[in-house]
Amino acid sequence: MRIIRTLRGDISPEKVGAVYYHEHVIARSPVTKAREMDLELCDVEKMVNEVRLFKEAGGTLLTDASISDFGENAHQRLEISEKSGIPIVGTVGFGQKEHHNEAVKSSSIEELYEKVMDAALYGYGQMRLKPGQLKFGTSYGFISESENRCARAVARAQKDLKMPLFTHTGIGTMGLSQIALLKEEGANPEQVCIGHMDRNPDFWLCRELLKEGVFLGLDQISKVKYCTEQTRIDLICALIRCGYQKRILLCGDMARQSYLTSFGGGPGFGYILTSFLPRLVRQLMEDGMTETQAMEIREDLICRNPKEFLSFEG
Repeated sequence: MRIIRTLRGDISPEKVGAVYYHEHVIARSPVTKAREMDLELCDVEKMVNEVRLFKEAGGTLLTDASISDFGENAHQRLEISEKSGIPIVGTVGFGQKEHHNEAVKSSSIEELYEKVMDAALYGYGQMRLKPGQLKFGTSYGFISESENRCARAVARAQKDLKMPLFTHTGIGTMGLSQIALLKEEGANPEQVCIGHMDRNPDFWLCRELLKEGVFLGLDQISKVKYCTEQTRIDLICALIRCGYQKRILLCGDMARQSYLTSFGGGPGFGYILTSFLPRLVRQLMEDGMTETQAMEIREDLICRNPKEFLSFEG
């Protein structure tokens, strides 16, 4: 039976509607020396309010992609889930090299693999909650030695666990190299999402990634410091014309206080559902689709596709 594993337990994908597949509700890095307060998401009550905005906009489930604490704060994510009424998927794995502590830096691939497997099978944090997603990250333009070991460990875990795997790309680079590494270790590309690709909205590169069978993560929506929303919409429309509407995932990755309404910032967790998707639907209709056709694509991008990505045999 296919399930989505949340911190509150396994649920049926059939019970899930709109999904944010890559967000952060509790985020802090214990290894970052120059702590930037904007990146510290530690206020449970404010995040409960933010997640409620997602729920009010029509959201039904989200993934917390934070992994630097290796589940230490999973109980706070569970508290946010219970108070907001939104199931939250936890994540286990390793980030890019800046987030590797000394233990990670000195561990072998096998040791890192065992650490991931233990967390996935038996839970992590003080409540031993089970994550529903794996993750690794690589740097901008290269893969460091410790990133390579972490990536191979997570890829091997994916092969054995058959769980969804998200990859962090440094500014949308190294995706093809990540896929080559994943294949070497026997991971299943169809259960992999190559993330942050709208920080490098290169149509040719995105199409090459999709040809490998992965999901394409466009998860920087609202961040016009990287590219305009129209650039994202044009990329989505071009990829849809190539037949990839079932392999695109959308999200905002709003991992800063300044992005969140409850912290006095914006645009907040409601933005994609209330603003970006209606604009995308209008563009699809202007390009010649009927409203029914455009709404079907919306359903794929924000509901069916992320459910397919996060589902696995339980």
